[in-house]
Amino acid sequence: MLYILQVVLRIFFVVIISSSYATASASVDNQYRTARDGYVQLQKNVAKQQYRHNWERVIKKLRFFSANHPDHAKAAAAHYLCGKANRQLYEVSRVKKDAQAAIDSFAKLAEKYPDSSLADDALYLQAEIAFNITHQLNFARSVCAQLIKRYPHGDMIGKARQLWKKLPPPVVSKKNNSGKRNKSKKKVKAGKSEITQIRFQGDAQHTRIVVELSAQATYKVNTLAFSQKNNALARIYFDIMGAHKGADVAASQAVNKGVVKKIRVGENGKYTRVVCDLKYLTSHKVFELSNPFRIVVDIANKKGVVLKADIPQLQAMPDAEGNKAGHRAIAAVMDKVPNKQQPMRVNIPDVVPKKGSKIRIVVDAGHGGKDPGAIGYSKLYEKKITLKIAKLLSARLKKDLNCEVLMTRKTDVFIPLRQRTAYANKVNADLFISIHANSSNNKKAYGIETFYLNFSKNDKAVAVAARENGMSLKEVGDLELILFDLMANSKINESSRLASDIQSSLVSKLKSKYSKIKDHGVRQGPFHVLLGATMPSVLVEVAFISNKREAKRLKSRAYCERTAEAIAKGIKHYLQAQNLL
Repeated sequence: MLYILQVVLRIFFVVIISSSYATASASVDNQYRTARDGYVQLQKNVAKQQYRHNWERVIKKLRFFSANHPDHAKAAAAHYLCGKANRQLYEVSRVKKDAQAAIDSFAKLAEKYPDSSLADDALYLQAEIAFNITHQLNFARSVCAQLIKRYPHGDMIGKARQLWKKLPPPVVSKKNNSGKRNKSKKKVKAGKSEITQIRFQGDAQHTRIVVELSAQATYKVNTLAFSQKNNALARIYFDIMGAHKGADVAASQAVNKGVVKKIRVGENGKYTRVVCDLKYLTSHKVFELSNPFRIVVDIANKKGVVLKADIPQLQAMPDAEGNKAGHRAIAAVMDKVPNKQQPMRVNIPDVVPKKGSKIRIVVDAGHGGKDPGAIGYSKLYEKKITLKIAKLLSARLKKDLNCEVLMTRKTDVFIPLRQRTAYANKVNADLFISIHANSSNNKKAYGIETFYLNFSKNDKAVAVAARENGMSLKEVGDLELILFDLMANSKINESSRLASDIQSSLVSKLKSKYSKIKDHGVRQGPFHVLLGATMPSVLVEVAFISNKREAKRLKSRAYCERTAEAIAKGIKHYLQAQNLL
């Protein structure tokens, strides 16, 4: 009897322990699922993606799981999602520490779980971030080499080899006969900016020289006139402080375009001097671009030629009474937030992966479906006009630029505003162009204007934004906080230049064919339809649909075709100026 009792007790304890273990295991599995589901849900909500705290909440849960359960079957996946989340957070914040945190998460995965199917992905993503964002070229080369050696049959081997080809060769210091490093060789201090490339192009009007650097740097520009005394060439030169010349950059290269004969580069330890030797001094302008940081020098090819400024003068958003025409210029520009009580209906076309280096442009026809946009003269609907012009623009871009064009909508369907730029981000577009028609209570108001994303401290403008976006004033304040984070995106300068090129082209083209074309210029504002785009993006107001004369023109196919042609020409000019065509 005692023996039977002992057996029963042993069985009882085994069952209890097994049950406890199963419960604990289920609890750990639930922790991973909760962390993973948080990441998945954030992927579906573009609005929440704009706030840092939402990303940090997801990252914290993933880190907690991977740190406390390193032997779990999903530990590697947790590291991977953590890296992806940090990488996506960087796309919003543009803070380098977020990109570095992504590298760290991927590095832990590759180190701790080399047999995981995600290990080669983690190595590639480290190298990609190091190459494109943190500019740690030696590190990127090292990680690429590891991937190619360890996983020659992995699914990332193709991408790794492509990246390897883009990486410059490592700089190897020379050794003297004793085998020791030559101490007279100048050492490059860590953190210095490096000139990675110097390129040039020219046309009949000017020659453009672009100096690309690995990081932002300060510089001074000077000129010297031609000297008959020693027959020295005229020159424009600039000293880039704390920078050094990259190994692949030639000390001297012939140009022979326009008035520019040669480009020379020299270092003195404190700065690097880039000299443009000229036939003679002429008009020139110098400006900078970012992501990556570039110094651009435009030099007129003839004396007396005046080069137009690339950067348009910033203008505050117009308020309800601040315009001479008295129109509410922003009123019809802002799209309304969809009714939260109704399910969002999204119609986004399927997309194939981007091929090669072909330019990809997303064209957005404003409004659509249940959102008619502005209703103009003779009951003309904005949604119909924008779709008509968007289709014509898409065809023109394909023909003139030989680029890939995708549309957010091709039919009369409703698409939420945030889904439009989310789509452009998803397909890795190079440009985002949103087509709209303006409207005003003042039926005499007319003209063309082009907008890009920025914020305004004009109280009346903020009130208009709040009303047109269906938001409270406090929420507009929150939107501006998001925009402060997005300022570091560096796409704002590019967007302003794109807007300027499109606006100039539209006004010039239409003035040659029509009377009373009014140029309202380039403006800025917190537009939902542009918020979150990771590429240069603009909103084009092609005409006032509320104006009788312009509404009749919008009904005309000829006017819409000329409008599309002008926008395409402006886009082409921008891409050429950025050395993308």
